Amino acid sequence: MKKFVLGILGLVLIISVVLGGFSNLGAPNQNWNDESVYELEPTQNEPESTEPAATEPETVTESEPEPEAEPVSPEPTVVVASPKPESEAKDTESTSEPETTTETETTPEPTETDPTPYTPPVQQNYSEPVLNAMNYFNTPTEPEAVLWLDVIHRRFGIDEFPNALQALDQAMLLPWSSDKDYVNMFRRMADYDYTVNSVELGKVTNELDLITLPALYCDRLDLPANYSTRLIDGANEGGYKLTHVLLAWIWLQENGGEVELPEGFVEDMYLANAALINTDSTVTDIELEAAAFLCLAGQNDLVDEAFFYQVIAAQESDGGWYGGTSKRWHPTVLGLLYLLHMEFPSDSYPPMLAPSLD
Repeated sequence: MKKFVLGILGLVLIISVVLGGFSNLGAPNQNWNDESVYELEPTQNEPESTEPAATEPETVTESEPEPEAEPVSPEPTVVVASPKPESEAKDTESTSEPETTTETETTPEPTETDPTPYTPPVQQNYSEPVLNAMNYFNTPTEPEAVLWLDVIHRRFGIDEFPNALQALDQAMLLPWSSDKDYVNMFRRMADYDYTVNSVELGKVTNELDLITLPALYCDRLDLPANYSTRLIDGANEGGYKLTHVLLAWIWLQENGGEVELPEGFVEDMYLANAALINTDSTVTDIELEAAAFLCLAGQNDLVDEAFFYQVIAAQESDGGWYGGTSKRWHPTVLGLLYLLHMEFPSDSYPPMLAPSLD
């Protein structure tokens, strides 16, 4: 029985081998192609699927930058514009901050400087001869001298001679003072608002005052009809009339007065006053007057330089000058006026006559 079963199994095995041989013999090429194609397809499909996948994102990438390029063009422009002003604004703010810091640094400097420099008195800037002459007027003096000290105060800013009008009124009370009505005729030198009328001016008889007073009030009263003749004659006579013609010319200029004079008269008058100043060792009152009035007229250069040293040498120990006259205030105030012009030369001085306060 066993042999029979084994025989049948062997027969089945032989049949299956035969059948398997026929199946392989029928399609050898198909199996290799199928296998090669099957094996290549997955290998090629993966790169092929990768290539179209790469192509598709390229297309997508091209389509995406196009919409992106449109917003990107305005966006960078805005973005680029915004940081520049911001940086500039920051730079400006940083620049303004140091400027503010610099201002704050500058503010304390004057605060520190204010208490520190206690500037010395103004008179320490003056030479010794000038200081001595100023000290001469520390004691009460003639009222006419006060008027000239006011000229010095306004022209050179000397604080030692303030309140001219108050000092003038006080000087009027001195027992040796000049006639009050006469002095008040020249009050206009220190007081712009003071004036006289034609009747008062008509009472003047002094020859020197007849030359100067009409010029002092020529902005309010008409000049006399023969005024030009007075000036010409006074200049020709020389001496104090010549110096007073120069003073009258200064007041005519400051008050805007007009008078007909020969051509070259003013230049000749300047030179004639300069000729009054000689080079000897004696310094006289008229020399000091000519020098001082030439300085008031802006003609400093006409005064010989040697005269400056003569004036210093002739100064007395009390700071004044004698000048050959009993009224020492007169040469002393003229000497002080001259020295100040020499010590502080300028192309432009304040006017000699007091200006309006309006």
